[in-house]
Amino acid sequence: MKKVLYGTTALIAAGMFASAAEAATPIKMTIGGYLNSYMGWTSAELKNAGDATLNNRFDVMTDAQIAFTGATTLDNGIKVGAVVEVKATTFGEDNNWIDDVYATVDSKYGRAIIGATDNVAVMQHVSAPDAGVLGVEETKFIYWGVNPGVVLDATYADLDGNAQKISYISPKMAGFSFGLSWVPGAEAKAPFADGNGYKNQSVVRNGADFRSAYVLSGAYNGKFKNVELDASVAYANYDAIGGSNVEDYNAGVSVGVAGFTVGGAYRNVDMAETGQKDSKAYDFGVGYENGPYAVSASYFVSQNGKKDGVKGNKLEMYQVSGKYKLGAGVDAFATFAYLDSNLKKDNAAIVVGTTDKDAWTVVTGLALTF
Repeated sequence: MKKVLYGTTALIAAGMFASAAEAATPIKMTIGGYLNSYMGWTSAELKNAGDATLNNRFDVMTDAQIAFTGATTLDNGIKVGAVVEVKATTFGEDNNWIDDVYATVDSKYGRAIIGATDNVAVMQHVSAPDAGVLGVEETKFIYWGVNPGVVLDATYADLDGNAQKISYISPKMAGFSFGLSWVPGAEAKAPFADGNGYKNQSVVRNGADFRSAYVLSGAYNGKFKNVELDASVAYANYDAIGGSNVEDYNAGVSVGVAGFTVGGAYRNVDMAETGQKDSKAYDFGVGYENGPYAVSASYFVSQNGKKDGVKGNKLEMYQVSGKYKLGAGVDAFATFAYLDSNLKKDNAAIVVGTTDKDAWTVVTGLALTF
């Protein structure tokens, strides 16, 4: 289940700087992160590729992130922190680059977050449980070249990616909290900039270019005797370049009792294009955890809206995962997944360079946290 962040408001942060309160101790950085090392086999095979090495359906991969974090408490009790995350993978477009870079300001009034990181809808999102480390959503990389042709790969509002933004998350009140993210106008000469250098940092998800955006979210986390209930709802509005505003709605809920968790989420996105119907995504799953063991089964669907009356592409993913805690910070895990593109014969294959319309894979390895 998603855990909600707490902290301070931007107004409180402004007041803090105006008072020029000095920190009792300077910020000291600590190093943490994770490293997932695993091997996998997929049924998809590159045919007639002209290179025999491309027909190998077995692979070994690593996915790692190093997080540099630091915090200090000012004399007035407000806590200020810094986070810099560096990704280090051996595959894909995310190979060795700066991920999140942001500052936090915390007090009894909530948390302010300033910098490049996810929006509040992602932070507070509730969806299907997953015992593995690859995730129910955004897991296309484990299929080595998947090209399903769908717009949405998650049930949360993520079109802004890690764009520079200002966010606020309230403290929990009777189990409820709310959040707000504002993505200002485009930055000149930002990373991943377009030819004119006017695209906000990392704003390249699914080709959703926009001038500015805002995201509103709410969450509930409560416990009634032996039953845990988590829920989230969010709305995002993107001022799209050359068109009407893109609107993104999503909600999720999960219920846990006696080690079992059942949950799911739904997302609807209006891309504001003439003749284009809304795209949708949803997931559902069940998980069980007992001591060092955890297992889960989940189902994820992404459906493109009709375009000028033509039915859009649809992706379905079935995933079963399990993990076992070997020791502090060391988990062994395994995942079996089946991906069905539902594509017609005249559409692109689900895996680049193949004629396959579906694929299945099995992945196992170690998940290390430090």
